[in-house]
Formats: sequence, structure tokens, C-alpha cells
Amino acid sequence: MAVACLLQPVLTQADAVGEHEECLLDALRNAPGDTTIAELRKGCKDAGNNQITDNAAPTVAVDEPSASSPVETRLQSEKSTQDNPFVITPHKMNYVLFASYEDDPNTAPYSGIAPSDNLLDNTEIEFQLSLKVPVMEDLFGGIGNVYMAYTNHSYWQAYNKPISSPFRETNHEPEAFLDLKSDWTLFGWRNPLNRFSIVHQSNGQSGNLSRSWNRLYAQFILQRGDMVLSIKPWYRIPEDEEDDDNPDIDDFLGHGELAGVYKNGHHTYNFMLRNNFQSDNKGAVELGWTFPLYGRLRGYMKYFNGYGESLIDYNAKSHRLGFGVALTDWL
Repeated sequence: MAVACLLQPVLTQADAVGEHEECLLDALRNAPGDTTIAELRKGCKDAGNNQITDNAAPTVAVDEPSASSPVETRLQSEKSTQDNPFVITPHKMNYVLFASYEDDPNTAPYSGIAPSDNLLDNTEIEFQLSLKVPVMEDLFGGIGNVYMAYTNHSYWQAYNKPISSPFRETNHEPEAFLDLKSDWTLFGWRNPLNRFSIVHQSNGQSGNLSRSWNRLYAQFILQRGDMVLSIKPWYRIPEDEEDDDNPDIDDFLGHGELAGVYKNGHHTYNFMLRNNFQSDNKGAVELGWTFPLYGRLRGYMKYFNGYGESLIDYNAKSHRLGFGVALTDWL
């Protein structure tokens, strides 16, 4: 009886720990998409402390350090669900723009194929599906993870009934990459993550409509408060001239891009900049805004101006504005 009395507080605490884990899993399944890991932990911690107070002597709870930035919050969220067989881990944004308006559709690639130069609607549906899967984890002392990823970016002439609503363009982007965690700081900016990848991008077409290229890229993530920057230089892997569908793609897409995301409460703003740094000065700018809509769905508005929005249009300037919903955000 004396031993049982001594063990009772320990057993009660163990039960509370198990219930704390169950609380976290249940919260991850049911919480709104914009809820942070820190908020989930606090809610479960408060519930656990109340139960311990009711059933046993007061104890000191020790929690894991909470995420200190939007980047760590996303990494922890992915880590907690990536082994769940009913969860697909996002890579890039996943979204559907139900109205994506192009000011001047590029009909040049279809010259001689289509019956009219005015066959394309200005408004189409644009969507992106992007996922990743870990294949090797905790390398180099726990700081490295290897992933396989796939991104599908499509443009669908859904409202163009006269030509049977075709998919105008679909870009396929499989890649393999190594993520390395870091913690160095420079001028107040912290570097939590670096990525090294090999990526193939193709539109899956043949003949004169075929577009593709292969690259190696490095991506350096910098963060300061709720602002995150991405510096992403790349190197195009050379191809045989006779097999190269787009030998001048570097002249339009350049050799890298600068991107950024700013999280302000439940709103997220992002930008992307590219430039070829040549005398003809070709580049691109993309701006995005996501905001709460319903549950985990977020409203999404995207603006693009420049070259390389899609592979079929890599050498044609696009001016596009789209509205829709985002299923997953950058942060």
C-alpha cells in the first residue's frame, strides 16, 4: 500500500503525458489550417495541467521549445504528420485559380496547328499540385533530409467551349533534393535551412510544342521575424544541340531568382523576382496574397508580369492576374 501511494503521482503524470500526445494528434487533425504548433501545444498543456491539478500533487511541466519563426512552424508541422498514411506533405503551394486572366495569350506555338490565331480565351483555370516524400532522414548528425518531390502546374481553357476546353499547357517538375538545417546569423538574418536539388522540368509535349530543361540549384533560406527570403541560383545542365527544344531559355529565365514571404497574422504576402542580367533586360515579377476564407481554405490572388510563367511561354511576355483558393500556403 505504501509503494502504491508513492507511485500514484508518477502514474498519474505518465497518464497525463499520454493524454497530452493524444491531444496534440487530435488537435492536428481538427484545428484550422492557420493554427500554429505553439498554439496547439499551449492548448494541450493547459488542459493537461488542469487534469494533473485535479488528480495529483502539483508537478512541473517541461515542454519542447516552441517554434520561433514561420519556417520552424512549417517544418515542425510537416514532421508531425509526414508518417501519417492519410496525409500528403506539400512541397510548393497547392492552389486553384478559377479565373486566371492573360492580357495577350501567346498563340505563336500553335501557328499552323490550330485553325485560328484567336483560338485561346483570355480567361482560364490555373492550378498547381505539389507534394514531397522523405526518402532519407537525420543524415549528417541529424541535420540532413533527402526528399523526392513532384509539382504539376497546369493551364486549362475550361471556359473555351468552341475548341472543347483543352488543357493548354501542363508543366511537370520532378526533383530530388537535400535539405540541410543551419543556424548561422548575418546582419540580423538567420539561416535555418539550405537546399540542394536536381530538377527536371518538361511540358510533356512532342515536336514543335516540346519544352524541357534540367537544372541543379541551391536555395538559401533567410528569416528575420515574420519575413522570409529565398536566394535560389541555378545551373542549367547542358544538352545536345539537336535535342535541345529551347536553347535560349537562359536568356529569358536567367540563372536564378529571389523570392520572399511575409506573414502578417493570418495574411501572407509573397513575391518573386527574376532577371537575365543582360542588355535586353528580360525578367519577371510575381506577387501573391493569401487570406482566410473558410476552414483550411484560403483565398489567393496572384499577379505575374514577365517571361517564363510556363514553359510554352518561356520566350513570350505574360501579363496575368488570377483569383482562387489556396489549399496549402508557403508558411
